[in-house]
Amino acid sequence: MSDDPPDQIALFGGSFNPPHLCHTLATLWVLQTQPIDEVWWIPTFQHAFDKELVDFDQRMAMCERALCELSRVRVDDIERTLGGESRTIDTVDALQKRYENTQFWLIIGADILSEVHRWKNWEGLMERVGLIVVGRRGYDRDDLRDYVASSTDVVDSLDLNLPDISSTGIRDALSDGDYEAVRPWIPRSVLQYIAAHNLYLGQQCH
Repeated sequence: MSDDPPDQIALFGGSFNPPHLCHTLATLWVLQTQPIDEVWWIPTFQHAFDKELVDFDQRMAMCERALCELSRVRVDDIERTLGGESRTIDTVDALQKRYENTQFWLIIGADILSEVHRWKNWEGLMERVGLIVVGRRGYDRDDLRDYVASSTDVVDSLDLNLPDISSTGIRDALSDGDYEAVRPWIPRSVLQYIAAHNLYLGQQCH
């Protein structure tokens, strides 16, 4: 990474297991509608809720392929550098110490907001970053307001309603080798990588 990053950076963390079109569509929406200089994808190194993930390097490679046609984006491996269980507030703390003059924002899908009570020091995190909430089909706007109320800076697109693409459903199809079923939901270069490396094939999904 550059030692002199842009002023406004949006962090998009996740398992990316695998990355799919909702991830890329959300990224494009932020880049084209918000005063953000860059979006950084932050793949989870070790999931805090014990979800089984494919190899970190393979997820990094898939993320890079998913973003290859977008500009002002990058994939960052800071959570591998930090090691151990990945916690967003620890990642933000490390980045803020490294880049003291940068304003960081956090991109989060509406489908994840119901889980933030399980996050490490969510309230403290909201005091340190701006929040960009991307709407997803099936998640009611009014039910989500309480989750974002504690943030100093909140931008929401809860009416955007991106498709409700399920990573679990994608992995289930890939487990059976049904590449055609997931072709509409995964960037082509990512699906080619998955097929070439036999990722998810025969794996029991959770």
